[in-house]
Amino acid sequence: MNNAIVDIAQVSDNSLGGKAYGLARLSAMGLPVPPGFVIRGARSGEFPADLESRYLALGGGKVAVRSSALGEDGSDASFAGQYDTVLNVEGLEELRQAVDHCVASADGERARRYQGEYVGGQTAAGAPTMNVVVQQMVDARTAGVVFTADPVSGRRDLLLIDVVAGLGEALVSGEATPDHYAVDNSGCIVRRQLSGDIALLGDAEILAIAVRARGAAEHEGGPLDLEWAIARDGSLFWLQARPITTLPADLNEFDTRLPRPDDVLTISNISEMMPGAVCPLTGSFTGWGIDYGLQYMQVAVGARQHIDHRWQITAQAYGHLFLNLTGNVVMSAAVLGSSADQTAQTLCGRIVPELVEFPPQPLWRRVFNTAKLLRFAMTAPGVVKRFGQQLAQFAIEETPDSASMWAQLEEKSWFFDHCMAVHIQSSALSGFLCAIVENMVSGRASDSSGEDQAEAVRLLAGATGVESALMLEQLDELLDRIAAHPDAGQAFQQAAVDSALSWLRGTPALARDFQDFLSRHGHRGYRELCMRDPSWGDDPAPLVQSMQAAVHARLVTGGHRQLHAADIDWSSLDRGLRWILPRAHNAIRRREHTKSQLVAVAHRFKHGFRHLGELLHAEGKLPDADLVHFFSVSELPAFVAKPDGGKVAQAIARRDALAYQQQLEFPEISVGMPRPLELQQVDIADGVLRGRPASRGVVEGVARVAHTLAEAALLEPGEILVTPITDIGWTPYFSLIGGLVTDLGSAVSHGAVIAREYGLPCVVNTRQGTRFFQTGDRLRLDGDSGRVELLSAD
Repeated sequence: MNNAIVDIAQVSDNSLGGKAYGLARLSAMGLPVPPGFVIRGARSGEFPADLESRYLALGGGKVAVRSSALGEDGSDASFAGQYDTVLNVEGLEELRQAVDHCVASADGERARRYQGEYVGGQTAAGAPTMNVVVQQMVDARTAGVVFTADPVSGRRDLLLIDVVAGLGEALVSGEATPDHYAVDNSGCIVRRQLSGDIALLGDAEILAIAVRARGAAEHEGGPLDLEWAIARDGSLFWLQARPITTLPADLNEFDTRLPRPDDVLTISNISEMMPGAVCPLTGSFTGWGIDYGLQYMQVAVGARQHIDHRWQITAQAYGHLFLNLTGNVVMSAAVLGSSADQTAQTLCGRIVPELVEFPPQPLWRRVFNTAKLLRFAMTAPGVVKRFGQQLAQFAIEETPDSASMWAQLEEKSWFFDHCMAVHIQSSALSGFLCAIVENMVSGRASDSSGEDQAEAVRLLAGATGVESALMLEQLDELLDRIAAHPDAGQAFQQAAVDSALSWLRGTPALARDFQDFLSRHGHRGYRELCMRDPSWGDDPAPLVQSMQAAVHARLVTGGHRQLHAADIDWSSLDRGLRWILPRAHNAIRRREHTKSQLVAVAHRFKHGFRHLGELLHAEGKLPDADLVHFFSVSELPAFVAKPDGGKVAQAIARRDALAYQQQLEFPEISVGMPRPLELQQVDIADGVLRGRPASRGVVEGVARVAHTLAEAALLEPGEILVTPITDIGWTPYFSLIGGLVTDLGSAVSHGAVIAREYGLPCVVNTRQGTRFFQTGDRLRLDGDSGRVELLSAD
């Protein structure tokens, strides 16, 4: 019945509009809502007979009159600000005028445009049915909005509050700048941005709003956008609630559970293998493979009884992979001569004070386990040789239907875990011998100086025949031939990437060399272990873009930085170093070889999963092949057997969420589950960052801060590259730069290894270089001491 009046508390569904229903839901939860009523199906000039009596029952004073159209404040579209609200209405005549005003706004130009753009068209009558909410005005000291999830970052663990003095309409209209607060899901206020000198809310009020808003969201089963006001007597009232309609999938959907709540996690080391956020398929396939390989080593040496299928040594949060340092320290308690400090030095390049030891196993057990560890490391060469024979026989065949393709991938997935275990065993021997070299140089364990570290790095850089260096040699030869071509400047270096690639493939003198390079190294690329990101062979465009920059340097300078091998005066070394160093060099070569093998195996699985997606698309089970990457490994069997439209929609939402996850940055070290950084201004009083020296030498130059390969493409010859971390995809830029600074990494990180090959000064693990320095700053990079000094700001 139109023009009937209904108490807010009696509204039981959204037939009276989303706003009225939201208020009723808030009231039903026991949250204080200003008393009021709803006019059902309000029409201009027609008013309920009992309007005056109902108004007087509210006290006859000032009221707020708000729209509550059908579809407004719904889960699909909010209509926020599209209909009108009239505040401080007093008296029956003003009330009638305000009701007519709200009714008229339903057919206004603003609302009709929103209806057409976001909802897909008008209702049959030309405008939605308008209901009108009438509520007692709150004499507000402050008012504002609270989002129980961040609609900008997509984070559901972060609650945002905006507040202005007086009525909230100044906030909604944009006429006033609000105070802004953020509260994490542990109840900590992690952000305060004040518009004036005095905060409009005290901490107790902030937390009261947060607790009640989160309670409402939990009750409603999804994130909410709520309006509230605090009266002059301090009473908190809730004025509106609607779903947040613009969120992607939950960014924390695939977070793993830590074995212990206060485990210490790091982005070091693992971020070199997998920088940034990963798709669900990569997280569940590659992420688990890393955990399996590390657990396998611990089981082999007696530090762990069996492989636990709950993640123990890696973790996933917000779509990012982390290394669980505490899970790695399990090894220290099981063997002799190992400690939490040594583990941290190996994985993070520094001591981590937050990392604590486990109670040691009995002495006899540690002696026994140490013998097993030595055997595990020393048998690595034979294991690697046997694995090479296995790899030669391994293949993933394309099949004609999704069921058989998945059956093959599932059956052979163990081989990736096995390959990871082999690589970690190979890396264990390399790490063991490299640590011995550093300790022998310094004369002490886990307490070497920057100079000692630099000298150890120089000695270890003397390894020849390392696979990554051989790739560099072939790439440099190819770049030299391109730069020598008379058309290189216009046809390659200055051309668009696609045009440069076409020229390269169409130029007989160069095409064969380029194809030969891809045939040997085409399985490599940026984020090599990601099941979604293409390799150089699949998509050469990123490689060509970096090659264009390297050719540019050659054309500008007439040459390029040559590969450099450290000269070692063997006669000056003591007998112990002369014995151990060649064995460390062999171990480094073996580690780089198994890393390439691991990438090759990942590449085959990448193609297999891609083909599975193509089959699912061809069979009408997926709208596009790429969506296969947004299922976890455990979800695929059921979906392949019985496709589900709801799962498809979920996969699409997850793909949307990945872009949000990629924007998040994390501290190097986290205690407990990691939380994204709240970026703040970095203030270093003396203008010097200190990291770990990774390649000797001193250079002064202009900084180029690059977080992505696209940003690195702007490098000019001789600039100092400042970046979070590098992997193989950054390799072509090393012949162009004058030095390297990374936020993360260690002496065996990709960037450190390649910098030494080129004789580039390099400092790793500065932790905040990309935040402190800006492109254009002039720096002094000291690879001998690990210091990076700001000489002048841009």
